Amino acid sequence: MSDILRELLCVSEKAANIARACRQQEALFQLLIEEKKEGEKNKKFAVDFKTLADVLVQEVIKQNMENKFPGLEKNIFGEESNEFTNDWGEKITLRLCSTEEETAELLSKVLNGNKVASEALARVVHQDVAFTDPTLDSTEINV
Repeated sequence: MSDILRELLCVSEKAANIARACRQQEALFQLLIEEKKEGEKNKKFAVDFKTLADVLVQEVIKQNMENKFPGLEKNIFGEESNEFTNDWGEKITLRLCSTEEETAELLSKVLNGNKVASEALARVVHQDVAFTDPTLDSTEINV
């Protein structure tokens, strides 16, 4: 299988792990929702929401693909804005940091100081995911 398809499968599994972590804790799930502002929201809806989980998944995909395939960084775009405003009015641009601790610290700012939730999310975001499937591994695809 081509390297790019293998990496896409890995980031898809990582995205699923982020979604699972968010769903497992109701309190965490409720913390992660923010209403989109004018210019961000889908014009079909009077109210549109983005979730921190959506943005985390988007940032994980971007970072993993950029790390594996240098030069792609200018060509990977996501639907969601990675900017959040916390309860103190502080605007935070969410990105993945080089360490789990740094990512947890940034997430803590987004989550108004909630260390437990930010550490749990950072742990999942920084986990390595190995994706193997014998059928897919034996398939020859060139992209």
